[in-house]
Formats: sequence, structure tokens, C-alpha cells
Amino acid sequence: MSMQRAFARVRGLGFILWQARHMAYHVMIALVWSWFLRERWGQFNPFWIATAVVGSLIPDADHLNYFLGYGRKDTYTRQVFAFIKNRQWRALFQFLATGHKTNTSLMYHNVYVVVIFILLAIIAMMVDWQFGVVLFGAIVSHYLFDMADDFVQLGGINPNWRRWGNGRKK
Repeated sequence: MSMQRAFARVRGLGFILWQARHMAYHVMIALVWSWFLRERWGQFNPFWIATAVVGSLIPDADHLNYFLGYGRKDTYTRQVFAFIKNRQWRALFQFLATGHKTNTSLMYHNVYVVVIFILLAIIAMMVDWQFGVVLFGAIVSHYLFDMADDFVQLGGINPNWRRWGNGRKK
């Protein structure tokens, strides 16, 4: 492989990683959450770190559920699968990074789900269930970051957050 081609591959990977930075933000927030709990509880537990990271990524399973389930016939999903089929990875990651905020049909990205997880975290705290506090707190941090990111990216909250379900007529 020539040096120029190797550089192009690395540059392409860098581009993809840059477009996927949103997920890295979720992981960093999970690390801050686990650090906060370590300070609060006065003990270190690597399992909490792993739990927080997994918890911070769980809400984005909603995107997979959308692509493979209830949103598989939407234009947005068809475009995603066209990029995958044609192996246009750069275009795919750029499309997802710039277009995911316009997807307002996600079933679990709404304030009702956020309130449910806040309540679960509070209950876990009250019964001294540390695993639940770590997990549910990380999930809540994911949703709160997404809401804050909406303000930065869209200038206001995505309409998706104000309704229950996927917003489709059955």
C-alpha cells in the first residue's frame, strides 16, 4: 500500500471518528457521572464505570429500533441503508451526524421516558441500590445531554421530546 493511500485511509478514519464524536460525548459524561458517584460514596468500583458507560449508550438503541423496526420504511432509514449498501462510510457518518437531529420519530426520546428514569434513579438512591443509581443516572445524563445538544444544534428542543411514542398514526 502506498504512503498516500495509507494516509487517505487514516484521514478517512479520522473523519468518521469526528462525525461519531456525539457518542464519545456520552461516554465522557458517563465517566464524569461515575467519578461524581465515586466522590459521593467514597469508594472506587470499576464495575460502576462500565455500568455508567453502558447506561449512557443504552438510549441510542432507540435508533436501531427505529432503523430495523417501526421506521424502516422512512426516507431517512432508506438513505442510511443505501449508504451502507454502497459502502459509503464517510457519507453515512456525515449523514447520521447532521441528520439525526431531524429524526423526530424516536419512540423513547421524550420527556416522559426521562421522568421515568429520574424516578427510577431516585428510588434506587432511596433503597441504596448503587447499581441502579449508576445505570439510571447514566441513562438520564444521556437524555439531558441530547436535549442540551438540541438547543445548540437546533436552537430549541426537538419536537420529539414533547410527545409519547413514535408520533405515528396507527
